[in-house]
Amino acid sequence: MEATPKATGIEELLTAITGRDRKACIANDICTTCGGNAGDFRDFLSAKEYTISGMCQTCQDIVFMEAEKKGKL
Repeated sequence: MEATPKATGIEELLTAITGRDRKACIANDICTTCGGNAGDFRDFLSAKEYTISGMCQTCQDIVFMEAEKKGKL
């Protein structure tokens, strides 16, 4: 997969937060959040989200479930 474009400053911030290069992780099917395999997604939208955030399906489920619980979605 190919990562969506982001400004250099955003890429640097994400790398500082996660300790992983988002573009390199996406190119190698690695999750930027947990470092695990990010090859399988439930649906098209989840795969698209991966190109944006670099989160695997499991990490997406955790993050978005928490956001939904807190009324953020």
